[in-house]
Amino acid sequence: MPVTSKTATPAQRAWLEQYECETTFEAMYQDELDSGEMSWAEVARTNIHWFENWSSDVHLRIQKNNPADLHDAEVA
Repeated sequence: MPVTSKTATPAQRAWLEQYECETTFEAMYQDELDSGEMSWAEVARTNIHWFENWSSDVHLRIQKNNPADLHDAEVA
């Protein structure tokens, strides 16, 4: 999905595009950036924190539900 922010600078747009490319998620709060409700720093920090929390949660879930005995796999 393309960057939707109308007020992002070229550097900010590049970051938003990289965020989406790297995470596969569209950056949130672009409308709040445009309306002035959030600063760029708040938008970037909130997206980074959201992704960190999401990826940690997913990592724990897939690690917990792995049917393989990971210690046996390392020895083999």
